[in-house]
Amino acid sequence: MGRPTRMRAASATSAEEAEVQQTIALAATTTRPPSPPPERQNRQPDAEPASETDATTPLHRLDVAGRIKMLRDAFERHAHPHSKPDQKHWQDHLTRVAQLVAPHRSRLVKVGAGALLVVAVGWLPVRTLLQTTSIEAVINARLITLRAPIEGEIGAGLGATTVGMQLEPGAGLMKIVNRRAERGRLDDLNRLINRLESERAGLTSRRNDLEAMHKDLAEQTQAFMNGRSRQLDARTAELTSEIAAAAANQQEAERALARATPLAESKTITNATFEKARRDVTVATETHAALRHRLAGIEVEAASLRKGVFIGDSYNDRPRSSQRADEVAQRLSEVSSELREREAQLANLRTELSDATIRFAALAAAELSAPVRGSVWEVLTAPGETVVRGQELVRLLDCSGLVVTATVGETAYNRLRIGDPATFRLRGESRDHKGRIIGLTGVAAAPANLAIQPSALAKEPYRVTVALPGLATPGQCDVGRTGRVTFQK
Repeated sequence: MGRPTRMRAASATSAEEAEVQQTIALAATTTRPPSPPPERQNRQPDAEPASETDATTPLHRLDVAGRIKMLRDAFERHAHPHSKPDQKHWQDHLTRVAQLVAPHRSRLVKVGAGALLVVAVGWLPVRTLLQTTSIEAVINARLITLRAPIEGEIGAGLGATTVGMQLEPGAGLMKIVNRRAERGRLDDLNRLINRLESERAGLTSRRNDLEAMHKDLAEQTQAFMNGRSRQLDARTAELTSEIAAAAANQQEAERALARATPLAESKTITNATFEKARRDVTVATETHAALRHRLAGIEVEAASLRKGVFIGDSYNDRPRSSQRADEVAQRLSEVSSELREREAQLANLRTELSDATIRFAALAAAELSAPVRGSVWEVLTAPGETVVRGQELVRLLDCSGLVVTATVGETAYNRLRIGDPATFRLRGESRDHKGRIIGLTGVAAAPANLAIQPSALAKEPYRVTVALPGLATPGQCDVGRTGRVTFQK
């Protein structure tokens, strides 16, 4: 079967050569210029035999480029050197060429598509070789270690915390209970507060009693002042009346003396009668003056009473009720001062009690919760276990800030800088995740708080850390998946 196939291929090749020869001959015939005049034939050699000789050259020894070159030379060689074909001549020529090429159109399209495919397929490996990529790359995350804030016993709720469990910020993990927490200070403060509250209650009762007593004494004092004021008003009215009567007696005695004086001069009356009339005038005058002095004294007492000062012969400047009211007011002031002091002490003790309660609650029990979104990486304790303060209990993966730890060659490492852009593609996927370089540790010791130690990547010692904000997915933590980092340098 192989020999007939080779024969058919040879026949097809011969047919193609014959077709191309026919095309070249037709082009030469079509584009051959008219014969020059005899005088010019003697001076210019004809180049047509050379073209015919070239046109008869075997084509099986030429490739596609050689055949195309031969066809172009045939057209150029037979063109008239001094004359240009008109537009119609060229249109006819192009039409004939299109008719000759039309049977091979599909083949030419396939050849062009194949050439483009070869170029594209060849460019991808070249571009990959020109890019700076990592040798190894793995998704990594920071480890958060939760330690016991107090000593105590792990509660039973830890059984629900399993390795790999996804956590949201604030999710509860475990509870530690310390039944031996010291509460002596808390009890002392409670006793002091209870005692002061009892004293405050007693002082409050005393203050209320003194206030009631002072009110009664004040009312008694006011009633006494009102009665004394009315009494003085009555005496004033009485003395006013007596003064009026004394004035009338004085006037009558003066008139009697005036009548007795002429009679005494005329010896009509005796001297004793005249002296009596004069005495009556003097008595009436003095009586009137005495009454006026008594009225002035009462007015002074009334004025003092209005100012709160009592004036009298049988008592001092203030009555007993007023003095007692003053004593009660003084005791009331002392009790009120003691009550304010107790209230201030109670306020301070209550503040101290609140702080002591918070401290005792922090020492008696503690609940651990997830500080960030992540997953449980390792559980280092068990329910019912007694732990001490500072003991490691749980390690969490910080899935909210995933990074990629990659290794590169020395040449690539020296070209990288902090902040340079980079892309990461997971193994088996076609999506690129954009990020930037945040760490260049090189051969130095890498941070030890990562879930996967960079020392595990042993193909190259030069290590790069890339932050990928868009890689974190809620409810998922792809720590450990591998891929490739492409740097933009």
